Amino acid sequence: MAIITTKAASKDNLLSDWQPQVFLSFRGADLRYGFIDHLKKAFMANNIRYYIDEIEPRGENLGILFQRIRESRIALVFFSNRYPESEWCLDELVEIMKNMENDTLRVIPIFFKVKPEDVRGQKKEFGVALYGEGRRRRPRMPQWEDALEAIPSNMGLVFQEQSSEADFLAKLIERVKEVEAILISEYRGREGSSSSVPIRPLTCIASLPPYEQRLEQLEERFGFDPAVTQIFGIVGMTGIGKTILAQKHFDKWKKRLAIDKMLLGIHERSKNEEGSDWVIKDDDKIFKRKSFIFLDDVSEKTQIQSLLDNLHRVKKGSKIVITTRDKSWIGEVVHDTYVVPGLNEKEALQLFHYHAFHNQDYTPTQNITKLSKKFVDYAGGNPLALVELGKELCGKNETLWETRIETLPHCCNENIKRELKISYDKLTDQQKDAFLDIACFFRSEDEDCLKNLLASEVSHESDEAAGVIGDLAHKFMISVSAGQIEMPDILCSLGKELGLFASADNLRKSRLWDHNAVSKALAGKEENEDITVRGILLDVSKLKEEIAIATNKLTLMPNLRYLKIFDSSCPRQCKVVEAVECKVYVPDELELCLKNIRYFHWLKFPSMELPPDFNPENLVDLRLPYSKIERVWDDVKDTPNLKWVDLSHSTKLIDLSALWKAESLERLNLEGCTNLELFPKDEGNMKSLAFLNLRGCTSLSFLPEMENFDCLKTLILSGCTSFEDFQVKSKNLEYLHLDGTEITDLPQTIVELQRLIVLNLKDCKMLDTLPDCLGKLKALEELILSGCSRLRSFPEIKDNMENLQILLLDGTKIRDLPKILLRCANSVDQMNLQRSPSMSGLSLLRRLCLSRNEMIISLQSSISDLYHLKWIDLKYCTKLQSISMLPPNLQCLDAHDCTSLKTVASPLARPLATEQVPSSFIFTNCQKLEHAAKNEITCYGHNKGRLLSKTLNRHNKGLCFEALVATCFPGSEVPDWFGHKSSGAVLEPELPRHWSENGFVGIALCAIVSFEEQKIRNNNLQVKCICDFNNVRTSSSYFNSPVGGLSETGNEHRTIKSTHVFIGYTNWLNIKKCQEDDGKKGCFPTKASIKFQVTDDIGEVKNCEVLKCGFSLVYETGSWEANTRRDDVEQGEVESLEKKKVSKIMMPKLWCNYNAGS
Repeated sequence: MAIITTKAASKDNLLSDWQPQVFLSFRGADLRYGFIDHLKKAFMANNIRYYIDEIEPRGENLGILFQRIRESRIALVFFSNRYPESEWCLDELVEIMKNMENDTLRVIPIFFKVKPEDVRGQKKEFGVALYGEGRRRRPRMPQWEDALEAIPSNMGLVFQEQSSEADFLAKLIERVKEVEAILISEYRGREGSSSSVPIRPLTCIASLPPYEQRLEQLEERFGFDPAVTQIFGIVGMTGIGKTILAQKHFDKWKKRLAIDKMLLGIHERSKNEEGSDWVIKDDDKIFKRKSFIFLDDVSEKTQIQSLLDNLHRVKKGSKIVITTRDKSWIGEVVHDTYVVPGLNEKEALQLFHYHAFHNQDYTPTQNITKLSKKFVDYAGGNPLALVELGKELCGKNETLWETRIETLPHCCNENIKRELKISYDKLTDQQKDAFLDIACFFRSEDEDCLKNLLASEVSHESDEAAGVIGDLAHKFMISVSAGQIEMPDILCSLGKELGLFASADNLRKSRLWDHNAVSKALAGKEENEDITVRGILLDVSKLKEEIAIATNKLTLMPNLRYLKIFDSSCPRQCKVVEAVECKVYVPDELELCLKNIRYFHWLKFPSMELPPDFNPENLVDLRLPYSKIERVWDDVKDTPNLKWVDLSHSTKLIDLSALWKAESLERLNLEGCTNLELFPKDEGNMKSLAFLNLRGCTSLSFLPEMENFDCLKTLILSGCTSFEDFQVKSKNLEYLHLDGTEITDLPQTIVELQRLIVLNLKDCKMLDTLPDCLGKLKALEELILSGCSRLRSFPEIKDNMENLQILLLDGTKIRDLPKILLRCANSVDQMNLQRSPSMSGLSLLRRLCLSRNEMIISLQSSISDLYHLKWIDLKYCTKLQSISMLPPNLQCLDAHDCTSLKTVASPLARPLATEQVPSSFIFTNCQKLEHAAKNEITCYGHNKGRLLSKTLNRHNKGLCFEALVATCFPGSEVPDWFGHKSSGAVLEPELPRHWSENGFVGIALCAIVSFEEQKIRNNNLQVKCICDFNNVRTSSSYFNSPVGGLSETGNEHRTIKSTHVFIGYTNWLNIKKCQEDDGKKGCFPTKASIKFQVTDDIGEVKNCEVLKCGFSLVYETGSWEANTRRDDVEQGEVESLEKKKVSKIMMPKLWCNYNAGS
């Protein structure tokens, strides 16, 4: 089929006659004289241009064939069981996949009587055809394997043994025509770009894998019920792909119903129609028989009201699908809705690259790849944005890409802008104001704060603003996540572009967010009043030079509502960034007569107080961090709407009396106000205060009782080094931080704080007693006493502290706390303390920290009753000698540097199959740990790992390779029970036939690591292994698994001395399944290469050496007992393969002795 090329042909004819060529790749012996013959006839009947290699002479030169592939735009690859026997077919496939990766070819895989997973994994009969019975390595095997693994199977069609050939042929033709239509549309869009009618690019998503996935999600949600009338909504933001998704759904299902009716672009069409009768006018047939009605882009209910009013006439069993950008109204109309999700990063990059590099033989540079990801991040998974950005950048050089990424946040692509503005134009004036305010000033702002800032000038009621925020969220113009208002980047660009200068689009209100525009507005000499300015945002880090504000410049902006002067380079003004003085200077008599101001944020405000003419009547949020103020303002002023005040790090602040009338104040941040000595005694008007932060107020010595602070929930006095006497009685207090203060005790009145959840007394160096009533704090969940070095006793818990979950006692000198947990070094009788009934008082404890306590000799058996305890920290307990039976659900025991520790209980704990994984038991630097103790630790780890892995396998849960249990202790030998051992860091075991059968649950791994006074950076050290199966290719033939190590937050660096044993028990759920599938056709002796390495948070640790390593398979039958004799070993079964053994645990009495080495 030749394309018309004569001079007489018009451009329209040329565009309409162009057709993409379809290339067919198949194994002739399987298909040539059957299905392919029928397919050729169907292609001719449907006027589809195709190419089959049967016309080319067979030979070694594939140049002609590859040229035909490059000339094609669609490739059908028929995978059959004998396909990989042909090197010709495999070479074709490599070229096809290469062109697909370059985005010049669309590939439709057809899995002809073979499963997609067998093709991609080269398994079963397909794998035998590729490798042969002996798994031979043919000349270009790596390229063939890569091409097979890259096949997009989720885009393919599967023809099964029982499938109807005619039905499958029709489905295949339909798929080819869909892709052909997309290519023709895109071709016309490129070649006919001068046309005044833009080509909507949304159809391109139909050619991507996400299309199929989203269609499946849609149909799972909606289904099809012929007995009832179904009305469904497909919703999402502009450009997300609603129309194409609904249209594909419509095309698929319309054949099942007698009548089908599709109305596209109802929002635009309704502008030229009166009412909504036109929707059903002259179309009574939709009420006479079962119908499928598709209504696209409905922006409000009135546009389809005539149909809704006649729903009673619609035949039962009919289906109505509505797409809309606004879900606020659709809920009352439809039975269910589907929110179309954005593309993930991989899908988005694929779509963006297709349009950015279309028809170009171009491999992106590293910088272009990096820039591509930035454009994709900006698009936020929106197909329209990805397509238009790709087209805009297509053919541009790298410099232009870099320039465009800089302008993107405030300069929207014109085609994207045109589509987004349709939604914007439908907003009310109040909604437009809110949208532009968020885009220009308040992205990622707290929702409650924003409600108050957006409230109307008259009522100041936040409920109305909450409705506006809800409306914008329903229209997909913002989202609310974790209490914060977020906005997609593409909409934020639109808002900034529309909001900057006053125009009809923004209701004649300017929002000055550009630092150049702000500098001009504030430093200019013009004396004219500017009533259009609604807000100013100035990032001083963007200023190249200082600016000075004219005395009356802000007063000339009477409608100014928001003023924010900040530093994006470092809001905390850290010394590491060499924070400088404020670059914005003001005259001595700055005028701030701003009656409409609601948000006043000025970093490093240069004056001692706000001017006398400052009117806070409408002020909601006042932030003056790092300022020079001594007081907020001179006189007490009415502040009926003030809710948030931040004066943090204002080191000259001495007076808070200006806030005396702040009845609505909810949050007050005074952190780092080092000269503040007094908090107002007459605080009766601050009844709404819920959060008070006085951290680092080093001159503050006391607080009033605050009995009238009924709303106060959080009080922070951390680091108030002059604070000595705590008498606060605010009964609703939930979080109390007294860490780093000088208090010597707590008053008995603390029992009145019955809602207290967290009590933080860390590093209270003068604290020497705790009140007896502490146990009566029923709501307490977290008690922190770390570093209270004078504290020697803990009150007896007579009441049930039913909610206490975290108890941190590290760095204390407590001898008898709680008595049931431990025995102390100076106990007179040196007898073990017995189990006490008061254990019930700590029954829900989850975390216990006793580190750096030099009084503890042993943990006794009563601790095993703490069923919920997950974490015990015993680091640097240098006098600890023994550990009793541990709680059954323990996840972490850290006994690092317990230099006197010798023994542990037998068994160490009762292993239970719980969902908490992984678990770690750390005994680094425990040089006195006895041989029997090491044996017990090893055996407990194995039993727990085996039990957890068995449970995960039974329920088909768990990650591919999951470290279930890990332990480490001093030693220099791999335990005897490891079936495979090796010197050095590499092990190459050969596994037995059927090794993954008969109860296999995982593996045990061991590494002997040499340390020489190794300091662990950030306390993050991991021993890992990398395993590669080098003679069986499965999707799981390569993995990276942790063996054991340390992972702890904090600044303290621990040191590891001498040589240590690391043992890990790992779940092999996925590899087991793959091997079982492969083993159905026979035995597969499997070789593995396992390499061990030591890493930290940066990479491999070079000065740690893996001296030895070990590997063993683990089976679900049986358990280990550390005290069994060697002569019981015959109960276990050991298989040998070529003189290499693999331990296979079958009976309970398998000897697991450990040859200890120091």
